[in-house]
Amino acid sequence: MIEYKYIGRDHVGVQVTGQIGADSEKQAARLLEGQGLTPISIIDPHAVDIGGQIESLLSSFQKIKTDDMISLTRQLASVIDAGIPLIEGLEAVSEQIVRPRLRLSLQRVRKQIEGGDTFSEALARDKGVFSPLMINMVKAGERAGILPDVLDRISNLLEKDAETLDKIKAATRYPMIVIITLAIAFVVLNMAIIPKFAAFFASFKLELPWATKILILSNQLIMMYWPFVMAGIVLLAFGFKRYVSTEKGRYQFDKLMLSAPIFGPLFIKIYLSRFARTFSAMLAAGVPILEGLMIVSSTIGNAVIAKVILEVREQVNQGKSLSEPMKSSHLFPPIVTSMISIGEKSGTLEKMLNKMADYFDREINYTIANLTPLIEPILIFGLAGVLLIFALGIFLPMWDIVRITKSF
Repeated sequence: MIEYKYIGRDHVGVQVTGQIGADSEKQAARLLEGQGLTPISIIDPHAVDIGGQIESLLSSFQKIKTDDMISLTRQLASVIDAGIPLIEGLEAVSEQIVRPRLRLSLQRVRKQIEGGDTFSEALARDKGVFSPLMINMVKAGERAGILPDVLDRISNLLEKDAETLDKIKAATRYPMIVIITLAIAFVVLNMAIIPKFAAFFASFKLELPWATKILILSNQLIMMYWPFVMAGIVLLAFGFKRYVSTEKGRYQFDKLMLSAPIFGPLFIKIYLSRFARTFSAMLAAGVPILEGLMIVSSTIGNAVIAKVILEVREQVNQGKSLSEPMKSSHLFPPIVTSMISIGEKSGTLEKMLNKMADYFDREINYTIANLTPLIEPILIFGLAGVLLIFALGIFLPMWDIVRITKSF
């Protein structure tokens, strides 16, 4: 006899779950019907679905893109807003999802809800797919009865992040092309050009200038020790990744990112915009301020700013207004703390946070628009420096050879 897990409904439509002993699924269905239940699903917990396990294993390596989550939340918001029950909506949306990992995750969420979980509880069981922001906002939407609105706000937040990232990629595309081209040219020159000149100069037994010595040394590193160079790069990258994965390493790296020239001020504006928009969405969903600050700190994406937000939360919990600790943190500009203070006094904090996010979005757009003009001079000086070393390394010995031959 097998203990089957079942989901069914009684004569008034109430969902019932449990286990029942039977020799087959058909017998289990007959036994449930004999108890006055209508079977919805009967599952053998010991059955092995090889195909499903392989698909689940392969899909676990897939990365779910922001566009996938935007599409999911938009569609789900529309479906629920149209009056379709959540379980049917999840089934309908999952059929439209192309990425296997997200589709399988939605199917698991639907089964968990059928088993008695709330939507947020089911999402929380799959944290590798759904972010804490989405889980907590859905939880708040369930409590307030505004789940479609909350899903719509989540998609808006994701769209803003994706839009900013696309703008940064577009602004840095030209500098990245220049850097990659320069790196390729450096390797080609070292492999094809420098060896010939090095052999030629060696035949004259000259005292080579420093620029030529640098080029010959780089050629030796690439040609003779490239396995060690590659291994060193891999080990360095692995060590860096391990260090950044620690709490201390993450904090130091995020602190460095915020203080980086050119990009540091941009990152600060991006994180402050995300803070304001996410916190506003939390308040609109009915999440209390203290809980909202805790959620925002865990989803902000920067350990330094997350720590500041938690410190602000602690002081608010002690009875201070929100604007007071924000002002003393020295992270938030005066215009931000003034807007927060006005919002607290007038009862329009959510509205002021949205205005604050709009303000930072304009600043972000302006900064991104000026990224390329700021980076171009650095690229020009860097390119000029590399070309100067190549020119000096090749032509200085040539001039010495010409001088020697003239003396004869």
